[in-house]
Amino acid sequence: MNTLNDTFSVTDLRHKTSEVLDKVAEKGIVYLVRRSKTEAALVDMEYLAALQQAYEDYLDTLEFDQTVSLKRIPLSKHKKAHGKKS
Repeated sequence: MNTLNDTFSVTDLRHKTSEVLDKVAEKGIVYLVRRSKTEAALVDMEYLAALQQAYEDYLDTLEFDQTVSLKRIPLSKHKKAHGKKS
C-alpha cells in the first residue's frame, strides 16, 4: 500500500530524481502521482526481476496444466496408425 513516504509527484521526479531513486533503492517501490491520482510505480531492478520470474513461472504452470489435459496416444499406436514400423 502506498503512503506519503513512498509517493512522489511527477514534478518531484523531474526535480529530485536522485532522491526518488534513493527511495526506490531503500523501499523497493515508490509510486508516482499526477493530478492527485497514482499513475505509475518505480521498482527496484531486483524486485522487477523477481516479478518477471514469478510471471514466467505462472505462464509455465498454465502451459503445463494445458499439456497435462491433452489426450495421450502411445507411440506404438501412433506408429501403427501412420504406417511406421519400429
